[in-house]
Amino acid sequence: MRKFAYQTLLLLLLPMVCHAYEDHRGRNLDSLEHSIANWTAPKLAKASREEIIAYCMTCRELMWGYLQLDGNRCIYYAKEALSIGEELQGYNTIIDASILIGQCFWASSQYDSAAVYYGKAEEAVRLQEKVSEDPVEVDGNKARLWGTLGNFYEAQDSLERMLHYYSLAEPIFRKYEWWEDCSTLHRNLGEMYIERGQLKEAGPELDAAMQFARQSGDSLLIAGALYSQGHWYQDSGKTRKALEYVTQAYQYFGDHPVEEAVGRADTLAVMNAANEQLLSKTRLLAIVTVLLLALAVMVLIIALRLKKTKQELTETSAVLDETIEELRPIENAAAGVIHLTKREKEVAKLLMEGQPTKQIAHNLGISDETVLWYRKRLFAKLNVHSAAAFATEVMKRGLLE
Repeated sequence: MRKFAYQTLLLLLLPMVCHAYEDHRGRNLDSLEHSIANWTAPKLAKASREEIIAYCMTCRELMWGYLQLDGNRCIYYAKEALSIGEELQGYNTIIDASILIGQCFWASSQYDSAAVYYGKAEEAVRLQEKVSEDPVEVDGNKARLWGTLGNFYEAQDSLERMLHYYSLAEPIFRKYEWWEDCSTLHRNLGEMYIERGQLKEAGPELDAAMQFARQSGDSLLIAGALYSQGHWYQDSGKTRKALEYVTQAYQYFGDHPVEEAVGRADTLAVMNAANEQLLSKTRLLAIVTVLLLALAVMVLIIALRLKKTKQELTETSAVLDETIEELRPIENAAAGVIHLTKREKEVAKLLMEGQPTKQIAHNLGISDETVLWYRKRLFAKLNVHSAAAFATEVMKRGLLE
């Protein structure tokens, strides 16, 4: 469904908590702006390359800092960074700033303007590919841009262009075994087909989403894939199968309400709809059974079915009430300062050192599955999708200091 594409978009935006934003030296947005307030165009024209780069990096910090706080200022600093990036041929800056400006225009429904800046990012990726000696960096930028453009055109119901960009992104995901991204891409496609009523096309996409989720070992992705498959079974009229899958998904979401509050609520909605369908079928069966008074055994079976259904509905209602209560503090905490627990910092430090999952698990005395869960939690907190982006965000925020 389209909501999933928009959630993916939010991940690509890499949002930061701006009202409390501080860089690694402890300065907030006001101090960052103050540090470059005197850099007028004439002064920049006479500045050394090192000074211009420093100015550009501050603009990059400010464009991310104002992303959630002030769209106009976000765009202003992104354009400043973009201008310098173009002058110095800093392709990473051009790509980051162009994508960010495009996202801001997209969010305000200025699709033509968004497309212009996405075009700048595409051109920068092509140029970077010709000169860069770091293929991983190039591939990472390409995959991020293709995924963004796929979501962009899906939101405009341009299926052909969406599939084109997704087809460019997926080989890169597979090349580097970014199974999480592969799973997300196929789940997005599957939900899109479900929304269009193309259930036959949706099935293989959701199967692929589950396959890649299991390859990643990420239980959160597996739960999401289970939810989508339950959604598919529900729309296919297979109520009991739908209830089986979304119940499995809910069992995970119930243990991790902070990470997947929205997913948990969505899963409950599908469970309730499936239960309503099941109840309707049970009522019909009860009417038929009453008409067949001679079949005493059938009457007993229906009674047991009704009792079981009532119990399921009661339990689902109770869980839904609990979920609503859990969702309220989450919404209020959305603007809070990002904080890492002691264990999260330990895992983050070892991830920054490039240690593999098994080594981290051995060093900390925890299981591989727990390390993978902490990795996913850390990536979710910083809204990143790769180890390189994670390392950049940790250093930029000074979270290990």
